[in-house]
Amino acid sequence: MAKASSDALAQARDAAIGFAEDHPVYATLIALGMLAILIPWTLEILGFGELGPIEGSFAAGWQSRYAGYVPRDSLFSYFQRLGMKWHWSV
Repeated sequence: MAKASSDALAQARDAAIGFAEDHPVYATLIALGMLAILIPWTLEILGFGELGPIEGSFAAGWQSRYAGYVPRDSLFSYFQRLGMKWHWSV
């Protein structure tokens, strides 16, 4: 069973690489689409929620290092702005 799985994985990898080499524009569009789908999920997992940092999360710990002052153009403020604006629309 492990050999079959390994062979299937190798074939899938080779097919994906071949597709990306033959169609770089499509491969780029697919990658950007996947990134757009995963960013809101990743931000929420890290604790950047719609209403601010989620208590007890990575984001809350990061914010506590600023001791009440988060610089305007910091990476933290950028991620928090994304977390508040770019969320799942159901």
